[in-house]
Order: sequence, then C-alpha cells, then structure tokens
Amino acid sequence: MSKLTQKAIQNSFLKLLESKPIDHITIKDITDDCGISRNTFYYHYTDLPALVEELLMQNAEELMHAYPNVESLEECLDVGARFVLDYRRAANHIYISSHRYIYERCLMKVCRQVVAKYFDLVVPQDLLSAEDRELLIDFYKCVAFGVIADWCEKGMKENYRDGFKKLLALRTRMLGTEFGI
Repeated sequence: MSKLTQKAIQNSFLKLLESKPIDHITIKDITDDCGISRNTFYYHYTDLPALVEELLMQNAEELMHAYPNVESLEECLDVGARFVLDYRRAANHIYISSHRYIYERCLMKVCRQVVAKYFDLVVPQDLLSAEDRELLIDFYKCVAFGVIADWCEKGMKENYRDGFKKLLALRTRMLGTEFGI
C-alpha cells in the first residue's frame, strides 16, 4: 500500500507539473488530486523538494539502465538531453523554479555516469592514469551539462545536437593546431 500511495503522489505531482510551474504547486494541490491527507504526504516526503529529488533521481536511474553502453560523445549528450525531453514541460517548470538546483544536481549525475560509461567502453584502461581519466570524465561531464543547461536556458527551442556536433568537429580540427584545444 505504501508504494502505491507514493506512486499516486508522484503521478499527481507530475500531472500538476505539466499544467503549471512548480512554484505554484502546493502540498494541498497534490493531496487533493490524489485523494490523500497531508499527513500521508508527509509520511512519504518531508517536503516538495524531497519529492522533486526522488522523482528526478528515479528518472536518472531508469535512464542509466536504458543506456548500458554509450559509444560516442554525441550519444552522451543525447542521453543527458533525454533526461530533459522525457518530461519536457515538467522539466522546464522545474528548471525555471526555485528548485532548479535539484534538477541541475540530478542532470550533472546523469552526465557524469554517461560520460564514464563512454570512457569505460571506448578508452583503454591502460591509456591514461586513473587521475587523468577522472579529470577527462569530469571535463566532458561539464561540457555535456553545460550544453544541456544552455539549451534549457534558451527554452529548449533549438536543436542541441547540431551545435554539439559542430563543437566536436571544431575540437577535432583544432587538436592538430598550435592551440591544441
């Protein structure tokens, strides 16, 4: 029964989030929508940010299981963007709210895990020291996060892939120059 109630709370919240910004959703809205008492809500969640974080982390974990192998940097970005696109309107409502930090923390985790999977699959273990490997994983995590965050900031209107592919092509072209970036 407890898991069913928890799922009902989550579903009500997601339904409400599709129609209005998170800062306009109250605990009462959620409890009225799913037909439970406030005490029942607080039995499962300490507050609204705890509900948001649990939902985002569940989505992140499901996403990681859906992509056991990541074979390119473009795919790393696609997985991170999928985190946004699966619930585009709800994601936008969270992103523009005072709870944005929760969303960003979860997105950063997704980006980190995906880039690490890519490195595990593509980069031989003996090519880099563990420290260098972690440094590069952190760098590409931040790049993927930055591209997705910038895309969210712009209202998710443009195609993020085109810009990222161009960025990777420029990086490849510049590697052979004196700039070496």
